[in-house]
Amino acid sequence: MKNEILPILYSFRRCPYAMRARMAILVSGVHVELREIVLSDKPVEMLQASPKGTVPVLILSDGTVIDESLDIMLWALGANDPDGWMQGNLVEMLVMIERCEDEFKGHLDQYKYVGRYDGIDPIHHRDAACQFLSVLEGYLEKNTYLFGASACLGDMAIVTFVR
Repeated sequence: MKNEILPILYSFRRCPYAMRARMAILVSGVHVELREIVLSDKPVEMLQASPKGTVPVLILSDGTVIDESLDIMLWALGANDPDGWMQGNLVEMLVMIERCEDEFKGHLDQYKYVGRYDGIDPIHHRDAACQFLSVLEGYLEKNTYLFGASACLGDMAIVTFVR
């Protein structure tokens, strides 16, 4: 592995999207070069690879760029899934992950960072976020984890937003 060119993962430690990508890479055992960035001083190389400027960004050894956290998770677990995160109803997991990203995250941000938004009611957004959490609670009343008896892609893709 000495001369192997490792994929490069640009990350920011507190970003929930980057967290879930790092967790999948860690559990998969896939080796990457981790480059933690400062959001106010993004590396030129990262911006050239992914002009949208958000983390995570994974640059594979062949130059392929993966700049969506869920895609990075799927890439890592596709390479190696020793804990069985991909087992179970993948369609159901992906639907709930999308709800988390589209529905919950928007309300969470508008509640947590109310100063960034004009004319919003933070309590409305808190209550809407709580509705999503109630759905998750319903899953957990039936199972140890959201989608069964062990942690899976759905759990790990959502947990970083609910921490």
